[in-house]
Amino acid sequence: MRVAKVVSTCFKRGRVREKTLLIGEPIGFFSHSQNFTTVKDTIHLLNFQISMEEKYPPGIDRDIIIVNSDVGSEEGNSYIKKLNNKKINNGKIITFTRENFGLSYGAYNDAFVKFRDSYDYFLFVEDDLITAKKNYLKIGLEKFKENTDTGFLAYYGVSKIPKSWWKIAGLNDRNAFGAYSGCGLTSKKILNEIYHKHGCIPHNKKDINHINSIANGEIAFSKSFIDLEYNLIEMRNEILIIPAYDLMRNIRYKKYPNFFEKSIWTLKLNIYKFFSKSPKLLEKYLNLLKKIKNFLN
Repeated sequence: MRVAKVVSTCFKRGRVREKTLLIGEPIGFFSHSQNFTTVKDTIHLLNFQISMEEKYPPGIDRDIIIVNSDVGSEEGNSYIKKLNNKKINNGKIITFTRENFGLSYGAYNDAFVKFRDSYDYFLFVEDDLITAKKNYLKIGLEKFKENTDTGFLAYYGVSKIPKSWWKIAGLNDRNAFGAYSGCGLTSKKILNEIYHKHGCIPHNKKDINHINSIANGEIAFSKSFIDLEYNLIEMRNEILIIPAYDLMRNIRYKKYPNFFEKSIWTLKLNIYKFFSKSPKLLEKYLNLLKKIKNFLN
């Protein structure tokens, strides 16, 4: 049994989120913290990602395939080349650089196409999410193999997709579910079925437009398993993934909120929905929140 852990990365990103936030249905802490805005930040992140393999070994042999979406960073691309064929516990690191389109899902596709004859199972993760549990791969494979109807084991979490995405992503009541960040485990056999049907692992084939990449990537990726009559499952009581930025700062991570946290979030959501009925009211409300935040800081 040969297993690959595919890590997607890129040396240009601008999003900063200091806290991991609540999102989804069921509501959970899945809008993960992130603050890796420079090339050096990403190099540090990847070194951290690799070092965590020693602290949290996979439990079985695996190779790590790091897929770099090229943004023209000489320093970043050089770093990626130097990592190639580096030996680590339970395997080695393989790296390659690809054209920058389709976000992580384009990277997942390219890794599968390039290495599908070399591995039997693929674990997909983004570089700012850490598999922070000992035997994370052994645990996942045992769960995945329990039922032949399982198509994808989400390592981070599963959520219902909001109806605002249904039309653009071609969803319905049956298939409107998604695995956060496409992070999880599946088999070569099932990926081959998806590839045969779609000609690829679903992703935005044109550019890195966010909406198109979510609809044709993150959502379409999960949908492709469900449309083949496979189940999208998770291990609700296991924390297999922790946001890297939280782990770096020793912030304790939990998947789901307590009653108080959930109640506060629901109240905020309902207030937002109320003000959203009027663009002018919403603008005033958001400006008020900004002033309160600035005052508290």
